[in-house]
Parts: sequence; structure tokens; C-alpha cells
Amino acid sequence: MPQFPIDRYLLPETPVEVPDGFTEVRQSLTAGLPHRVELGAGVHAVLILPTGLARQWLHTDPLAVVSTSADDLAPRPAPPAVPPPPALVGRVPLRLVVRQGTRILGSVPLAAGLRRVCPDAGPAVATGAAPIAVEVVVLGWLLHAGTVRGSGDYGSSIALAWRRADRATDQFGPPPINEFVWRRRSPAQRVESELGPGRLRYRYLLDKKLRRVLR
Repeated sequence: MPQFPIDRYLLPETPVEVPDGFTEVRQSLTAGLPHRVELGAGVHAVLILPTGLARQWLHTDPLAVVSTSADDLAPRPAPPAVPPPPALVGRVPLRLVVRQGTRILGSVPLAAGLRRVCPDAGPAVATGAAPIAVEVVVLGWLLHAGTVRGSGDYGSSIALAWRRADRATDQFGPPPINEFVWRRRSPAQRVESELGPGRLRYRYLLDKKLRRVLR
């Protein structure tokens, strides 16, 4: 059975694996932040942490964990009976800025298993020479306070995977189901999902074991 289309946007329940066709990149963060990660094809990603709180990091233990992908993969405890008061910031805003030379292709927030295509189609990248489209997968990371303060080996690291996303596929699925044919099938033989207003509707025929897409 084909993978459900929104699976790529959900957080994984197990350690993130490198998808087929992606190139894995793992680096230690020994030069501090921002940190540049070369992806290939003239594209690189810059890991940044915009906080504006320099004094806070100067008085923090260099080995204190600032952010880690283990928090995304850990089991969630049951919510307390009395919710705690809201916090100003739940987690630090670590981001990957994907660039081709000096051109910014997109920004990817660090979340374990997140896949993001940069750039997405839109008017912001429709002018000038066509940029290289890449798809980035966040595999994992570990950031200590000493790395935020400056260079040094504090055990911080980041793991990504990437691939070019501007090439046509050589795999094709079945044609879409005609809406009039769909309505003639009994409700027991069909399943339908809408991802949102104006989004694709995924229609699944139980008898043929084939998922079809109606645009």
C-alpha cells in the first residue's frame, strides 16, 4: 500500500532514517554559530540561533544542553491535571537557512524528521536565474551552550540529508479517478480525505487496493 501523503510532515516515533535517494551529511559544530553545512550542487545550509541574549549564554554552563532532537523522539508523558502557566519560549528557535551562493532558497526549522523543499514555488523566486531546488531532511542534532558562545568542541553536532528536487520523476501512478465514477461506488468501497481548503483530495478504492488522487 502506498505511503499516506501527509506522513512526511508527521514527527517520527523512531530514530529518523535517511530516505532513499538522499545524501546524508553529519558534522560536529566546533566553530560555533552560525555554522555552515555544505550540501552540494552549489547549495549550503547555515545553522542559526536568533536569540539576542548574549549575556545569558556567557553565564551558562558550556556543557548545558540547549536543544536536542531527542526531545522530539522521546515518548510524551500524560498531560498534568492542572496545566502549567504558559512559558514565553518553549524551545530555542534553531533554523537552517538554505542558500545557493548569496541567494536564500528557504528557511527550515529544526524538527526531527521534518522534510522541506527549498525553494517552494512562488513569486518570490520567480525572477532572475532559476534557483536549484533541494529537499532537506532534518535527521538529528545536539547543541550545547558552549557552541552558542563560540568555537570549541563541546559535543554539539547536526545530521541532515538532502537531494536535488528539480528533476522529473520516472515513476508514475494510476490516473485520477473521475468524480462521476467515484460517486457511483458504494460508500463501503471508498475512503476520502481532504487535507484542507483548496488542497488535494485523496481517494482510495478498497476493492482495487489502489489509491488515486483527484485534483
